[in-house]
Amino acid sequence: MTTNDVLRVLTPLIHAHTDHIRAAPPALTTDTRLEQDLRMDSMAIVHVLEDIEDTFGLTIPDELLAGVYTVGDLMDIVRTTSETPERVA
Repeated sequence: MTTNDVLRVLTPLIHAHTDHIRAAPPALTTDTRLEQDLRMDSMAIVHVLEDIEDTFGLTIPDELLAGVYTVGDLMDIVRTTSETPERVA
């Protein structure tokens, strides 16, 4: 799965948890910050991670959760976790 493919799938998952932003949701890039740019709190980020697990059929290891600050971090989790052969789907 290419970077663009991952971003295309992640965009609606992320925007579903940014409905509190009054303006149109911003275009997402790898540098878009979840808390500062999208004003997501920790619970919204957890919900996005749950949606990612459901959508991609992944189990995200707990040690990856602490380092999630940007859309690029979420993309890295999808790519890294989906490439791990011992993942539990």
